[in-house]
Amino acid sequence: MVLLLATRCVQRRTTPNAYQKLITSSNSYRLIASSHHNASDKYTETRLLSHASSMYNCNETAPSSTLIGHFSSPLSLYRKQQFSTAVARDYDSLEDVGYEQQPISKLIHENNDRMPRLQALREQLRDEKRQQQQHHQHQSNDVKVAESTKPMIDYSTDMDNSILTDTHGRHHNYLRISLSERCNLRCQYCMPPEGVPLSPTSNLLTNDEIMRLVTLFVKNGVDKVRLTGGEPLLRKDLVPLVHSISEELKKSNATSSNLVGITTNGISLSRHVHDLVDAGLTGVNISLDTLSSDRFQEITRRKGLDKVMRAIGDSISAFQNRYGHVRTGPNGTGGSRVKINCVVMKNFNDDELVDFVNMATDTFGGDVDIRFIEWMPFNDNAWSRSRFVSYQDMVDKITKGGLPLERIIDGPNDTTKWWQVPQKDSTRIGFITSMSEHFCSTCNRLRITADGKIKTCLFGSNEKEVSLKDIMRQSSSDDPRQQEDDLSRVIHAAVQRKTFALGGHGSADNIAKAADNRPMTLIGG
Repeated sequence: MVLLLATRCVQRRTTPNAYQKLITSSNSYRLIASSHHNASDKYTETRLLSHASSMYNCNETAPSSTLIGHFSSPLSLYRKQQFSTAVARDYDSLEDVGYEQQPISKLIHENNDRMPRLQALREQLRDEKRQQQQHHQHQSNDVKVAESTKPMIDYSTDMDNSILTDTHGRHHNYLRISLSERCNLRCQYCMPPEGVPLSPTSNLLTNDEIMRLVTLFVKNGVDKVRLTGGEPLLRKDLVPLVHSISEELKKSNATSSNLVGITTNGISLSRHVHDLVDAGLTGVNISLDTLSSDRFQEITRRKGLDKVMRAIGDSISAFQNRYGHVRTGPNGTGGSRVKINCVVMKNFNDDELVDFVNMATDTFGGDVDIRFIEWMPFNDNAWSRSRFVSYQDMVDKITKGGLPLERIIDGPNDTTKWWQVPQKDSTRIGFITSMSEHFCSTCNRLRITADGKIKTCLFGSNEKEVSLKDIMRQSSSDDPRQQEDDLSRVIHAAVQRKTFALGGHGSADNIAKAADNRPMTLIGG
C-alpha cells in the first residue's frame, strides 16, 4: 500500500482550470512516499508528477520553480532516513488559488485509505491531459505529435539548451562526486571530534551507478570530474573507477580538457598515486593546513604530517613520469597538477603563510601550487567570525612577511585568485575567497554526494538536494532511453532551482546561522 503525505492540499477535488492554475502558478505541491511502499509504486508517482509538469509546460513557464525529485528532511537526513521521497513540486504558496495548508498530522491515515485518493489523482491527470491535447489540436493544425510523446529535454550539448544551464545563464561543465562519507582524519573545520553519522554502504552509489551519472553528465557538456569524500582513497575500487571516468571523458567530443582530479588528505596517497595516474588521473589536490606536527595533530585530531609530505613528492614524481612535466600547458608552463589546499584560521595557522610559499619552492622546487582557503561555515564545524581570515588579510600577511606578490591571470570559471612571487620561479599562490569575494556568478560546478543526491550549491540547504540514486534504483522501465529521460528531467529541474549566490543565504554569518547544510565530509567539498 502507498502511504502519501501531502504537505500542501492537493487532495481536494478541483476543476480543470483550478488544477491547471495549481500546477503552473507559484504554488506548493509536494508528495512524499514513505519507505513502506515498493519501488514500483515510488516510480509510478515520480512519473505521474513528471507528466503533470510536461502537460503544462512548467519547464518553460516557470523554470526557476520547477522541481521533480527526492527531498529529505534535514532533521532525519543523517540519522534515520525514515522517508524516501518519491516526487516533489515546490512553489511558494497556495493562497492565490484558495487552498488552505493542512498540518501533516491530519494527512496521515491508515494505508488502506490512500488508494482511492491516489486513483482519483491519476484519473484527474488523465482527464486534464486529454483536455490539454484537444485544446492544442484546435489551436493549430501543425501539432502532429501527442503531448505524451514530445521530448521534454533537448539532449543537445549546445550550452543554451543543455539541461546543465541554470536560470542565471551559467553552464555547468564541472562535476564533483563524493565517493565516501568516511574519513581517516577528524579535521576541526570539517566535522565534530566524534565524527558524523554515516549512511549504510547499501545507501551509497555503486561504481555502475556513478558511471551511469558520469555518462549522462558528460553527454550534456561536463568535461571535468573531481572525486572527493570524506576520503576518496578509502574506496577500494578507486583505480578502475578513475579509469572508467577517464575513458568516458575521452569519448566525448565536447572539449579537449577531459580532466579527472581527486581531492585527498594524502594520508594513504603514496600507496596509490602511481596506479591512479596510470589509470587516467590528471590532477590531485592535497589538504594540508600546517607544517607543524603538533598543529597537524591538533587540527586533524590524528598524526600523519610525514605521510602527507611524502605523498606530495610522490605525486609530483608520478605526474612527471606520466606527462614529462608536473605542470600543464606548453612545456610545463601552466598550473601544477599537484595543489596544496590550506584552510586558514586566525590564531592557528595564519602565521604559516610565508612558510607554505617557501616550502613550495625550497622543498618541492616550485612544482606545486599553494592555495589558501577562507574558512567556510558548515554544520558542526564551529565556524566563528572571530577566527575568520579574509583574502585581503592573507595577502597582507604574505607581503608583510617579505614576499612581494604579483597578480597573474585566472582561468575561466576559476575559484582561485592567482598570484606569484617574482623571485620564486613558477610557484603560484592562490586564494579561494568564497566568503569575502565570492565567485558565484561564474560557478560551473555541480556536486553529487556519496549517497547519490545532486547538490547544486556547496552552501545550499538539505531540502534542495535531489536523490538521483533513488530514481536509478526505483525505475520500473527497462528502456535505457526512458531511464535517462527521467534522470535528465530531475537534473534539469534541480539546476533550474540553483540560487545565484551562497545558497541564497547572502553571507557567511547567515550560512552559519541557518545551519541547514551537511557537515563538509558528507558533502564532498
